[in-house]
Amino acid sequence: MALLRDTIAAAPQDAGLHYAQGLALVRQKQNNEALAELRRAAELAPDQAQYAYVYAVSLHSAGRVEDALSILKENLAKHSTDRDTLLALVSFNRDAGNIAAALDYAQRLAQIAPNDRRVSELVDTLKRQLESSPR
Repeated sequence: MALLRDTIAAAPQDAGLHYAQGLALVRQKQNNEALAELRRAAELAPDQAQYAYVYAVSLHSAGRVEDALSILKENLAKHSTDRDTLLALVSFNRDAGNIAAALDYAQRLAQIAPNDRRVSELVDTLKRQLESSPR
């Protein structure tokens, strides 16, 4: 950790270093510090969909569901075919009870992975859930 801190001090604009530091802090269960490092990585490298995705998952794990969804939506606007982002949007929306949104994201995922049987099954399951939910 000390080496990473020293390296970040020497190269504070290196998103990869902040990302590595964030992951190391997650492993040490220093979640607030990890969130700050993961956020910084995502800000420094908006072209890296993975950084925003991991930051959003960390926010979700911290109970900040709306913040996580917001980050994922921003990430999807920049990286419309990022599978991890779409899957997280499906999962987080489904868990929050927003089946219509989960279905929308699952259908987008099906468009980029038309031969993925698991995605097709996910779409079908969400359709059934939506149809059976009280209106």
